[in-house]
Amino acid sequence: MKRRFIVVASSLEELASQTPLLARCVSAALMVSHGLRRDSDLVLAVAGGPSIHFLAQKLRSVSPDEGSLLGVLGKALRLCREPGRLPQTAHYGVIVAPQGVEHYVLGFQHKFLLSITGADPRSALQRVSGSAAFIAPLSGEVEGEGWGAVELKLPIDKLWPDQAIALINITLDRFLAQTT
Repeated sequence: MKRRFIVVASSLEELASQTPLLARCVSAALMVSHGLRRDSDLVLAVAGGPSIHFLAQKLRSVSPDEGSLLGVLGKALRLCREPGRLPQTAHYGVIVAPQGVEHYVLGFQHKFLLSITGADPRSALQRVSGSAAFIAPLSGEVEGEGWGAVELKLPIDKLWPDQAIALINITLDRFLAQTT
């Protein structure tokens, strides 16, 4: 099952100020015990663009430790500040592009916006098959109009985005294990 996690910031400054948290989001979304989730990718985006897209299928030479991820994120964030030169590759499997969230939710069968209100996550995730995109605000709430996303009730006011991503991955992994 294809999974895409999209962490949305209100501005490039907000995105840049949260690099340790973003590094943990990369680990939570893409990494398993001794490797990468090949069925997942992660987008770190400003609502209207630019964005940093981590493609697990193409990602190379990346460790789960925060230090190495901070280096990759630093380079990607520097490229975000040069919008006229985008898209560009920041690292193997890390693309910096001018697109915003709308671009990254296209083509997904299921789209969820993490919110403090909405559908029960267990019942909603149990029905997911095919591809799913999960939109998580970096801080606070984001307006999801135009994305076609269903609100998924998670305590995002108490969880960091990396924790919400880990919770979703664990839940989906359990449901997939039950069906096989």
